[in-house]
Amino acid sequence: MIGKRYLLGLALALLSPAWLATQADDLNDNWNDGDWADLMVELPPAGGELTITEVTLSRAERLAEAHRQADSALAAGDWARAEYRLAQALAEYHDAHDTRLRLAAMQFGRGALEQARVLLQQGLELEPDHADMRLALARLLAEQARYAAAFRVLDEISPPLAAHLDYYSLKAEMARRSDRCALAVVLYQRLLAQSSGVGAWWLSLGLCQQRLGEDFIPSYRQALASADLGNASLRFVEQQLEHHGTAQTH
Repeated sequence: MIGKRYLLGLALALLSPAWLATQADDLNDNWNDGDWADLMVELPPAGGELTITEVTLSRAERLAEAHRQADSALAAGDWARAEYRLAQALAEYHDAHDTRLRLAAMQFGRGALEQARVLLQQGLELEPDHADMRLALARLLAEQARYAAAFRVLDEISPPLAAHLDYYSLKAEMARRSDRCALAVVLYQRLLAQSSGVGAWWLSLGLCQQRLGEDFIPSYRQALASADLGNASLRFVEQQLEHHGTAQTH
């Protein structure tokens, strides 16, 4: 009984105004201590505002980011992810032809020739005069031994020769392989007027001249003297010159 009375008295004493006032004074004294200061956060002024600025990337920046992500995916060995990211960018910007060419090259590289062909043809529908896209499509068709089709793709436009030697080189070769040797001769002569040291052009010119019954010996001699022919081509030229009694050392 004494214990209960003691506890009740203690409880009343703790809740008395005098005790609460004492605790309040202690709290006020301790509020300025360093430990409390560490817990205090400086709030922004009442009139402060949080501003959110929306950043809009330009077309060039968005395309550059897509190519960067494709590069990262390729570096990680994720070919499918790289193609997907480029395809996303192309879906947003149909006339991003550099992106189209890169995606087509990746499809070509993994053997998806039909996908690459459709992609390039869609690009040419948007920009028929795009020489690099025509060159890529013609190379794809040549890979499928569709030489006449490749020639027609290249024959539809005439970009400046000096700036598009690869374009006219393939056009001449497709003309030769699709039995258009008379035209191929003209094309190879124009190419050699730009750069006379390309042995492959001399060899192809000689092949067409030989097929047409023209004098091909000078062209074969030039091919033999060039520095860029492979061993098999060199042996062929030597055999042809030897067969016609005009072999020369090189």
